[in-house]
Amino acid sequence: MLRFSLITKVTIWCFTLSVITQQGLESSDGRSSFAKTSADKLNVLFIAVDDLRPELGCYGVDYIQTPRIDAFAKTGRLFRNHYVTAPSCGPSRYALLTGLSPKVNHDTTNHAFKQNLEFTAQRCIESFPHMFKEAGYETLSIGKICHGKQDTLPRSWSRILNPLRNHPEFQNNSGKTQRPAVRGLDLPDAAYQDGAMTDTVIETLRTLGDDPFFFAVGFTKPHLPFWAPKKYFDLYDAENIPQAKWGNKPDSPSYHPSFELIQQYGHHPEVGLEDPAYRRQLKHGYAACVSFVDEQIGRILNEVEALGLDENTIIVLWGDHGWHLGEHRIFGKHTSFEKALKSVLIMRTPGMKKPGRPTDALVQSIDIYPTLAKLCGLTPPKDINGKIFLDLLNNPSLPGPEYALSYNQSYGPPFRGQPRMYAVTLRSRVYRYIQWQKDLAEGDILFRELYDHRSDPDETNNLAAKEPKVVKRFEKMLREHLD
Repeated sequence: MLRFSLITKVTIWCFTLSVITQQGLESSDGRSSFAKTSADKLNVLFIAVDDLRPELGCYGVDYIQTPRIDAFAKTGRLFRNHYVTAPSCGPSRYALLTGLSPKVNHDTTNHAFKQNLEFTAQRCIESFPHMFKEAGYETLSIGKICHGKQDTLPRSWSRILNPLRNHPEFQNNSGKTQRPAVRGLDLPDAAYQDGAMTDTVIETLRTLGDDPFFFAVGFTKPHLPFWAPKKYFDLYDAENIPQAKWGNKPDSPSYHPSFELIQQYGHHPEVGLEDPAYRRQLKHGYAACVSFVDEQIGRILNEVEALGLDENTIIVLWGDHGWHLGEHRIFGKHTSFEKALKSVLIMRTPGMKKPGRPTDALVQSIDIYPTLAKLCGLTPPKDINGKIFLDLLNNPSLPGPEYALSYNQSYGPPFRGQPRMYAVTLRSRVYRYIQWQKDLAEGDILFRELYDHRSDPDETNNLAAKEPKVVKRFEKMLREHLD
């Protein structure tokens, strides 16, 4: 009901926007939002990577080999503290694309696109790719952008692409029937979905004309299974890859027994994740997949430069959420901890000031929508929740917002008698506060967590009972925000 109470307001906004689109709109800096000529408009290349936590050289991780992304970071703005809206593919991507924070329980699940089909269809602008399309851009999509089929956003795309050809020994990700979680075969990149897709992206870039484009490219790796060509496994000595401490199970509703890995893939050792050699093998596989995707991203960026498109193209590299690699005794996502909610965000704009300088400011995935709109002189719907961070693109030293919000549900066994809970978590510059509720929209608070990142960056010491004044302050902040 909460979703559909907005429909009247959305209808009014749609009518207003249609009038604005026909008449032209002046943005705050005097530029016309819809009356630009094709030559004036900036292109956008949006690269999404599945399950990519900040496990990159440019984020200070020294064992990983990601030279292509590291080089890109030196030319753009790396966000050290970027937080996704939800630690699962579906809700994270739905919030990113629509600019809307979760309001009801299903908004935190992988069914967010499907459950909101009617609501999304009644919005004047269903997503930020749709905003670009309405402004005269050709909008292209390939790979994993939505969760499920791209046509869950039917008005957003001018073209939905598929790889033009597959290698005879194509390694498909579909059909999770007890396959091994880790495998490196001596095959070329094009034998894998992301490699074949990269070939198509490059060929498509060469055919684009003078009209402005918004091109969304979605890589599936390093999502499970950790399959990549053998040469990327060979980049690493598994014995030299640092391992997370396999400590105690956290006393938190976030804990789950790595269900995606254990239930959907096979060939686990008899003792499962208790086997340290298996944990090492898994992290080796994750690293290989990251290096594989790094190479594909590099090939695309090289082509953009070779075609001269870098001079008028905004490039965004975004990870849809993080991933636990043994931290909190978990291999997977779906938690309200830092490892699942912090992800990669690197942006580059033509003529960027102070390129290569990272920022420590807190930003959220839903902030990307209005920021891209501002950069391109477009006007998004008034009811989206993100905030523009154009100032951080210009000056990385600014402090930025006070906090970032994320949402989740519990995925593990019942916690203290509660089979399912919903979380709102607030990340300030110092603390992470997690508030577990019976219902996302309203309901009693069932459990609280508070972690001080100055002394506890691994989030193992819950201070909620010891710091009631801090908890009360964050509760008030959440109440005011959610109201």
